[in-house]
Amino acid sequence: MLRVAIVGSGFMGKSHAEAYKALPGVELAGIINPNPKNAVPLARETGCGYFASLEDAVKEGPLDIVSVCTPTYLHEQYVIEAAQAGCHVLCEKPVTFTLESFDRMVKACQDNGVKLMVAQVARWWPEFIDIARRLNGGELGRIHMIYEKRLCQLPTWSTWHRDPAKSGGGLYDLNIHDIDFLVSVYGRPESVFATGHKGDGGAWMYVVTSLLWPNGVKATVETCIEMPGPWPFSIEFRGAGDRGTLHYNLQAGMNIKDGEQNSNYTWYPAGAQAPETLPVAQTDMFVSEITEFVDAVKNNGELPVPLAESRVVLEVVLATLRSLEEGGIQKV
Repeated sequence: MLRVAIVGSGFMGKSHAEAYKALPGVELAGIINPNPKNAVPLARETGCGYFASLEDAVKEGPLDIVSVCTPTYLHEQYVIEAAQAGCHVLCEKPVTFTLESFDRMVKACQDNGVKLMVAQVARWWPEFIDIARRLNGGELGRIHMIYEKRLCQLPTWSTWHRDPAKSGGGLYDLNIHDIDFLVSVYGRPESVFATGHKGDGGAWMYVVTSLLWPNGVKATVETCIEMPGPWPFSIEFRGAGDRGTLHYNLQAGMNIKDGEQNSNYTWYPAGAQAPETLPVAQTDMFVSEITEFVDAVKNNGELPVPLAESRVVLEVVLATLRSLEEGGIQKV
């Protein structure tokens, strides 16, 4: 039986708690948060203990896994503390703000013989699993252009996304999903060019990124975490290649947690008279992600999100930030 604790009790903490509770051979031992306001109700709801600190949770009994689901600026502190307590760590995205911080986190885990994985949950989005399969299999032929978007209002379940010292805004908290997906398929891009809009707090909230890979693949990623007005949470992928166009579009409520309102996933074969609707079996992406992480811990296997890829994703985000702040095309 693996004993798990979760640091943080907001939307992501609750999502992790529900996923762990669904897994056999896993005991959710505690919710950790210095502020009991949300943490105590979540602990009661999931039938586990509440602790004000990770130190207190470890005193209650040894932990095997810690999920870090705090605001980004606290990730390094808790990852290193968990590693020093001998716990494997699943850390929410964005993992951190700088490469130096990332490297310190990795070193702490390596020095203590524990695993560290960044929770890039969009890799387990059912349609994106199928999109990756088709891209990797060459089903679109030579790629002409890839477009991705992820647009939403400021999340109602938090208040810190506007603060660049705590979150990094849309660049770090939303854009990173699509960058991670593209890196998982095509590896390190060669260069990036970006333009965008800063929010009142100084964080880049709206970002449009153009990326180029050494193999000639080009992609544009549009991201906003502070859409004006009652804009619905919306996601889109469009890939155009010699053999046709692959298109996925989803619209949820005001926030992603409000549920899916409509979606379509369609293949437009080159030369065909009509498109094909693509059926995809729906699965819970948090359960799928955490299942694979837990399996890697149990079996001492390879992590489904390699740290080398997570470092590349952070390098792309930092190159994007340079382009936003300094202008011009930036090398990754």
